[in-house]
Amino acid sequence: MGLVKVKGIVSSWKRRFSAARSLPWQDHWTARAAMVSFNLQWVGPKSTVLVGDSILEMVPHQALEGLNIVNAGFGGAKTANVYASVRSPVVMAALNANPPAKAIIQAGTNDSTTGTNPIAVAEQTMAICSLFRKIGSLPVVFAIPPIEEKKTASRSASMADAINEATRSASVKNAVTFTDPYASLRNSEDVTQDGIHLSHKAVATLVEAIRAVA
Repeated sequence: MGLVKVKGIVSSWKRRFSAARSLPWQDHWTARAAMVSFNLQWVGPKSTVLVGDSILEMVPHQALEGLNIVNAGFGGAKTANVYASVRSPVVMAALNANPPAKAIIQAGTNDSTTGTNPIAVAEQTMAICSLFRKIGSLPVVFAIPPIEEKKTASRSASMADAINEATRSASVKNAVTFTDPYASLRNSEDVTQDGIHLSHKAVATLVEAIRAVA
């Protein structure tokens, strides 16, 4: 598919994404949503979709070789933005036409700022799970990675922990599988490159968890 044709698809679909107006980096989200919708046309009943923010979007596709994966992560997304992206007409239509077997959901890192209500974040994650359950997909929730405050002032480590605990509790209540891919790394250093985004070692650990589910 040529660049001009892709730009044309993005331009025409941009008008159809009502959720985009409330999202950060609208053009990036629109392009990602268009590509996700297109890629969903090629997946089969044994596929897995990755749903979340840049932590998932940045997983190298080479690391997922051999898996039937659609990476639907997009950078800058809060949990509410992730919900809006899945629920948008074009993405939901693609999901209904080709439901994945499983959805790995990891959202909340961009919510981990002072003043956030962790219970509200957890409830939003459960709402995302409900969208996938309605189309017959099995949701699996991943804990968000630790925040290293010595490297960033834009996120709160204690809030990230609170979001994980609230999400774990909500998952148990709603009979959703919850797993912590980063459990072995939580007491170590250099889990991230910049306080938020994963180091090479942490990405490898995340990939192992994805492979175990997918």
